[in-house]
Amino acid sequence: MTDLEQSFPIAWPAIIEFADGHGYAWVENADDCEAHHPHAGDGLIDGEGRLHLLSQRDDGSLYWQRQLRLISVPALNESLRAHAARLGICCIPKLRVTTPAEAVALVAWLDQQ
Repeated sequence: MTDLEQSFPIAWPAIIEFADGHGYAWVENADDCEAHHPHAGDGLIDGEGRLHLLSQRDDGSLYWQRQLRLISVPALNESLRAHAARLGICCIPKLRVTTPAEAVALVAWLDQQ
């Protein structure tokens, strides 16, 4: 799944954003991704704010395709609050990140709650 890393490195750790609306998962490295069973269309946001889309080749294999745009921190805050609400975390309005690296750390923390 990570054969594009040589050309387009992913700044690990990162978070997977599931396309089906089930929120986020923290991943320490490429090997951790498979434990979450990502599907084509899911996104990956690395610690530097780069977006990667899980794409599928003609032979059925999956790979992370780097996107040309960076994540919007305000949009990320909104979706992280929704993710926290689904997890039953209180004080959601206080959840706020200012960088993609903080978002990755927040998802790691939420996963431990």
